[in-house]
Amino acid sequence: MNLEKIITQLLAITSKDAQEITALSTQLGYENEIENLLVRIQEIVNSKNDCVFVAKLDGNIVGWIHGFRAVRIESPVFAEIGGLVVDRQWQKQNIGKSLIEAVKEWSNSLGIAKIRVRCNIVRTESHKFYENVGFSQNK
Repeated sequence: MNLEKIITQLLAITSKDAQEITALSTQLGYENEIENLLVRIQEIVNSKNDCVFVAKLDGNIVGWIHGFRAVRIESPVFAEIGGLVVDRQWQKQNIGKSLIEAVKEWSNSLGIAKIRVRCNIVRTESHKFYENVGFSQNK
């Protein structure tokens, strides 16, 4: 398999994309029906307040990230990572870090400097990953 990582913004969703994203989501325990996932991703793709980036190796999606613009009454606007998955066999190859960098560039293009991520407390490996790429625990 070609190890050259290609990170691209998903601007349209195909059935093949939905199947690959569903398979990756299952690795984190999120079961989805492809038809419903297609509808949700298309809504995200059409939103100016959301972004989806995918990492492809040899034409197959091996990772994805969803970022969105968050507006709260009590704090300045920030971007939040809604989800990030890298295929188990491709972890520890800087794919996740590259996907986060893509969301950082996207948020910077909107004039948003702060990015947040929420992570389930039981996902200790994920906490370590986020700390290694520059996030700090807040709560």
